Amino acid sequence: MKKPLLYLIVLLINSILHSQVGLNTTSPGSTLTVNGSIAGQYKISSVSVTLGINDFYMAFNGSTAGTFTLPAAVAAAPAQGNILGRVYFIKNTGSAQLTIATSGTELIDNQSGAGVASFKLNPGGYTMIISKGTTSGTTWELSTFIDKTTATIAALGAIDQIMYTGTSLTDFNNSIPQVIPFSASNLIVNQGGSATWNDAGDYWQILESGVYKIDAYAYFGSGGALSGSYEWTGINLNISKNGTALSNIIGGNRANIMNVIAQIANTPINTSCIVHLNAGDKVYLSMNWGFGNKPTTDVHITRPTSLIESRNFSLQQLSVP
Repeated sequence: MKKPLLYLIVLLINSILHSQVGLNTTSPGSTLTVNGSIAGQYKISSVSVTLGINDFYMAFNGSTAGTFTLPAAVAAAPAQGNILGRVYFIKNTGSAQLTIATSGTELIDNQSGAGVASFKLNPGGYTMIISKGTTSGTTWELSTFIDKTTATIAALGAIDQIMYTGTSLTDFNNSIPQVIPFSASNLIVNQGGSATWNDAGDYWQILESGVYKIDAYAYFGSGGALSGSYEWTGINLNISKNGTALSNIIGGNRANIMNVIAQIANTPINTSCIVHLNAGDKVYLSMNWGFGNKPTTDVHITRPTSLIESRNFSLQQLSVP
């Protein structure tokens, strides 16, 4: 005898409510079994955003630092409206650092000590975060965290001659630091992704805050007789941050060079420093007159015939905050 349609509907509903549900299978082995592919929301953002109910997989492709803010928990489980179990997958596909931050005073359980209000995701990093269903304290759990492990080492070396004449020479002799240029083709190595060379501005662009060791050298020579009553000239090689003015110098060294040597030879000047830099900082290499006699015809950076490089500018990331 055929069962009434209403009876079959009730039977189906009861099966769904009290047993396993299968998609593309008649024998589900779990509460929900999907025999096939699963699709989730995929979004890309280059700017800071607050994640919402329609977000699932988020990719950050920004070239400047940004923040993804997790949504606030509005109710604790098991109350209706809680976000217990909500999952966000986040990957940094850009060239700048991404901050993952909570809302208000909520914290993230990062499995290491007390909860944190935020953490950094470097270029190439990936994370999975899940809501714990609470409204205070550690409301989110850092389930997966795969971040950049290669420290940044970046270096530029060049062989061509640099010449300062005319206005550049006048400014040089007035102790106005003159930028020492490089080009992207001079790049020897750049691994790790926390700094990149800006070709147009002739500076290292810092993408990730941290402590850096910066090293540089350049060969100095002068054309023509030097002016002044001294028998030597003092030349400064400077490492500066966010500009080349004397007030921006973070590391430097002076070489006191005999007049006759300055005119007929190329003398190396070396400098280095260890300094904390913030994401967004720009780091320049420059040179200027410091004391003693002054060049009269030109200042040039030229390699000796026995060497390959005339100048070098490198940095190494020591730690991240």
